[in-house]
Amino acid sequence: MLGIFRKKKTKVVYRYPNERVVIFIDGGNMFHATNALKIKINYKKLVEILRKDRWLLRAYFYTGIPSGDLPKDVREQLRKQMGFLKELQNLGIKVKTMPLKKTPEGYIEKGIDILIATDMISLAFKNAYDTVVLVSGDSDFVPVVEKIQELGKRVENASFKKTSSYELRRVCDEFILLDNIKHRFTTPLIQEKTEAEKGIFTDILKKLRSLFRGGKR
Repeated sequence: MLGIFRKKKTKVVYRYPNERVVIFIDGGNMFHATNALKIKINYKKLVEILRKDRWLLRAYFYTGIPSGDLPKDVREQLRKQMGFLKELQNLGIKVKTMPLKKTPEGYIEKGIDILIATDMISLAFKNAYDTVVLVSGDSDFVPVVEKIQELGKRVENASFKKTSSYELRRVCDEFILLDNIKHRFTTPLIQEKTEAEKGIFTDILKKLRSLFRGGKR
């Protein structure tokens, strides 16, 4: 019976003196999570939260971009995407991109996780940081995390529950569930009304006006 009331063990978090940190953001993984949650991220605030009181070497943002002969709607999306990426650059966040692969179903990301993994391991070998914060829920990063830990580095993982991998959370030294703190760095995504919705609203207004006119004496 006593075992039922056992205290939950508190995970000990070790810190380096004058800790140097690098943040790697998987843009595609974050897009899927925020799209599902209907929120918009303030990346400047997110980086500050994840940095804590540590010395930030740099924050990186990785994403795929369409290329080649693009349809009109894709060109418009690309224009908006490039504007967003320019904003990130102005905030001091280093943007790294790769071309999206075109398939019959649309455009998909290829090679982004390899690019992130290469940069994480390369900087670890150069002893550029003490702790790396990986903002992603992709389980493909598990062996990368284990290799970096073998080099004497700490790895923190931050992700939304929607796209979080248990395997990745388990191997990292610390996990930050972004859902719990999203009020500190996100805002609700305001969606524009579709043409159909606008049409229905207009019809309702017309009917209401005709009713009021009909009621006048």
